[in-house]
Amino acid sequence: MARWEELAERDWGARREAAYDVPGARAATRERILDVVARNAFDNLRAYSNCCRATLWAIDTHLHVADREALRATTTLAGGVAGSGETCGALLGALMAVGFALATDDLTDLDADKAVREAGKRCAAKFKELLGSTRCWEVQETIVGWRCDDPSKDDAWKSAGGGVACAAVCAEAARIAAAIILDARPRGGLGTATPQGRG
Repeated sequence: MARWEELAERDWGARREAAYDVPGARAATRERILDVVARNAFDNLRAYSNCCRATLWAIDTHLHVADREALRATTTLAGGVAGSGETCGALLGALMAVGFALATDDLTDLDADKAVREAGKRCAAKFKELLGSTRCWEVQETIVGWRCDDPSKDDAWKSAGGGVACAAVCAEAARIAAAIILDARPRGGLGTATPQGRG
């Protein structure tokens, strides 16, 4: 089984188990929330084809961390920063979510800034541990065996399962970031919470 198939099966399998079928949001478990966030990121990429947005949107849908302006800002970050193969767009969306959820509006609070950067480092390190790199094209090589660095390869990429593979990457990035956000929130993030700087 290819690496992307393992990741996709993990997220598809989670979808079969995850649903908001518990009485009340407060009764939801951490793992159930992470499963739903991951599946939402997977579905977002399959439907809308922007890895950064798919990831941030999934996290925001369930953890309420960003706003519409943030989602618009993701447009140029897909495909490893404007399709350049640099930092993976799914990871960038995850890092944006961590920043929106945990940072403060107080630009002079250097301790808070340092704590959020440390959370971002943990997010990137976990992503790299799972996928071998933080760079888009290197992640593609890990999960599919080659990279789609030329629009003329799009059909071959789709035939090789590249779209599903990248959706699985979005799911994993969303799961990693959501776990960091939940762990940083009071009561493990399972109660209602307002993102820092909003509301």
